[in-house]
Order: sequence, then structure tokens, then C-alpha cells
Amino acid sequence: MKESIHKGFALAALFALAASCMREPPVSNDKSTTHPENEPPSNDIASALHVPFTSAISVLPDSRIPRAQAPLTIKNPFPEIPRSRENLDLESDPFGPTSQAEQRWLDAHGFPNARQWETYTLASDYLLEQAANSGDGVARTMLDARHLSEDPEAKTRLFVAGSEGNIFALSSLATYMTGSKNGNLQVGYSLSRVAEMRGDSRIAMARDIGMPRKLDDIEKIQAEADAIRMNNQLDQMYREKHGVAPPPPVRRPVIELEN
Repeated sequence: MKESIHKGFALAALFALAASCMREPPVSNDKSTTHPENEPPSNDIASALHVPFTSAISVLPDSRIPRAQAPLTIKNPFPEIPRSRENLDLESDPFGPTSQAEQRWLDAHGFPNARQWETYTLASDYLLEQAANSGDGVARTMLDARHLSEDPEAKTRLFVAGSEGNIFALSSLATYMTGSKNGNLQVGYSLSRVAEMRGDSRIAMARDIGMPRKLDDIEKIQAEADAIRMNNQLDQMYREKHGVAPPPPVRRPVIELEN
């Protein structure tokens, strides 16, 4: 039990660290700046995320393919960094896996391993861009997360990446929307629920610990409905890109949650 609680707090702290790594614009005295007390209503999710939920593919055809789709002849500037968790221990992993099965799940859903997290967090934009353009999806996600406050299209790219199974991208976007002064707590909650619907059985603990306040009953009902819409939109994106239904979600195999 203690280990489970410890991992929950560690995960929440990690999301807080991720949020602190995302660059924020200078604080403005302009009263029009979005604050928690005047967050946009739930039905304004499309503008909050810059994703047109009615037809994301037709309006944003290029967003179906993440920006990382450049010629893969570019050399990765981090050839010594492993791209998976194979042969890496559980204890040093920033996302707290409890088994090799959970390590494999994290790899399959876009989460950086310990070496990637340590290296990419400190890397320059130039090096991350080069790594991303060489085909490194983790570098792309971490670069987009870093620029959420200044690049509106980064929100779109992270959301669209979720349609391809990148739950780390959805979690990064949820963290930003939940913790940023330019975010939207209700949208952040919805995004975290989408990540949960798509298999991340551990994120609920981090959400409960990490949110700055709880949603009231009406907000929560709206956020749950919005999460269903978002999840359906991701499925639609996948169908329009691949011509088939998306594979069913694979539940994150968390040992302490199974017991």
C-alpha cells in the first residue's frame, strides 16, 4: 500500500515537473488574460485546443501526420540514448512501472524512458528538433509540450498524436491545460479522462492529487461528456487516416491496481 501511494505522489510530482518545463509567456497585466475564474465554457473546447472537433481531418489535413514526418535520413543527435526500456531497471523510471509488462506498455504508448527524460528535458530546441525529424517520436512530443504556451498548433499536434496511441502526448496536454495560467482546468480534466479511457489506469491517481482544485458537480458532468466527445474524435481521426477502426485500448498493467 505504501509503495502504491508513493508511486502515486511521485507521478503527480512528475506531472508538476513536466508542467514547470513548459515555457510560459511573460505575465501580463491585461485583464483579458484567461484565469481560472473566467475559463472558457465547456462547449468552447475546440477553440481551447485549436482542434475542430466536427471535422479535424478535413480542416487540418496535415495534422493527421505529426510534424516529425520528415525524411528519416537525418541523423539522430542522441545515438547513445536507448529508445525503449529493454534492460532498464524499474526503480529509475520516472513513470513508476511495477513490471516489465508495464515497461512495455509505456514504450508502446509514447512515454520517455529515464535516459530520454533526463536528456531531452535539458536538450536545446535545435537538438530536439533534429531528433524529432530523424523519427524520434518522444523527442517530438517533448518539444511540442515545451512550446505549448507559444505555439497554438502544438496543442493540435499533441491531441492528434493521441489518435495513434500516444498517451504521453495526451497526458502532456492535460498537464498543461490543468496547470498553466493559460490553460483550462475543465479541459485538462477531460483530456486526462481520455487518457484513462484509452488505457492509462494510473492517471486517475495523479489527477486526484495534482489538480489545483476539484471540479464542481456541473463542471464534472460537462467534462465527462466532453471526454467522450474527444475520445470519439480521436477514433474518427484514426478511421479517416487508416480506413479501419482503431484497435481496442490496451489497459496499463499496474500490479497494485490489480490486487
